[in-house]
Amino acid sequence: MRSAVLVDLARIELRETPVPLPGPGEVLVRLRAVGICGSDVHYYVDGRIGDAVVNYPFVLGHEPAGEVALLGEGVTGLKVGDRVALEPAHPCGECHICKLGRPNCCPQVRFLGTPPISGVFAEYHCFTAAQCVPIPDSVSLEAAATLEPMAVGVHAVNMARLKMGDRIAIMGCGSIGLVTAMAARAAGASFIAMTDPLPARRAIAAGIGADLVLDPGAGDVVPEIQRAAGAIDVSFEAAGEQGAIDDATLCVRPAGTTVIIGIPAVDRITLWVHNIRRKELNIIMARRSNFALEPAIRLMAQGLIRPEQIITHRYPLDRLAEGMELVHHHRDGVVKAMVVME
Repeated sequence: MRSAVLVDLARIELRETPVPLPGPGEVLVRLRAVGICGSDVHYYVDGRIGDAVVNYPFVLGHEPAGEVALLGEGVTGLKVGDRVALEPAHPCGECHICKLGRPNCCPQVRFLGTPPISGVFAEYHCFTAAQCVPIPDSVSLEAAATLEPMAVGVHAVNMARLKMGDRIAIMGCGSIGLVTAMAARAAGASFIAMTDPLPARRAIAAGIGADLVLDPGAGDVVPEIQRAAGAIDVSFEAAGEQGAIDDATLCVRPAGTTVIIGIPAVDRITLWVHNIRRKELNIIMARRSNFALEPAIRLMAQGLIRPEQIITHRYPLDRLAEGMELVHHHRDGVVKAMVVME
């Protein structure tokens, strides 16, 4: 099979590698679509995120969808040919954190494309049966490959405990910001403000129904959001940048909530402590999706969300490096670039 292998900083080679065989309880999946995530780009450009460091050669990728190709011993509930979305996390299931119902924070979690766990920019990959979630006929495989970031948005909204009628602001109109907006609207948000410096992304935000879309480079967005909304109950930071963190925490009403989803390129951030202290602001750090894949599939099947709207670019596997460069430099109005394999 072909695998796109990261061999050094910003260097990907297409290599022939053996097709893996599924062990007991595992499923071999023929991958058809894999999204390019911002974290993939961090590893591609920097070779690390925090203390997770790439050891070359390495395969990235954790937003897959595909078809069941072979079942390992003991697998039930799936059959060859089933179309599946794929959960990228495999927690231990036994530790205190898992038993608390927070497996996304499991210290022993094995997460696709996060060193040292190989990812899915390849034609085949083995998954545990529990990681394979069948999708309805109404959901395309490309759309299914957007379900991992969609699940991140669903998890962030769940973490915020959003209530019907809440007014929200989202800093960042990249893929995570956009799917968070979809999840928030499905959960009953009555007003959604969004900010992004890139015009193409702001246009998509307006297209999916944001009530107010602003350019943070054109001036202070906080008073403009507050004037338009009256008050912001919940904000989401989805850019991974200090300015977005500032705006997200400053725009919220007293006793409100800010959820930080973005992954900064730096190891430390700062906060306007007296402002957020006086407001007794709830600050929540969201990590990945905590197995929100199935709720995301149900929302998509019911037409309540359409995460496939974030797909702007498609590449074959042998042009993955082009997709990485496009996303890294925010070229050509990219929101979600995807590798599509026939």
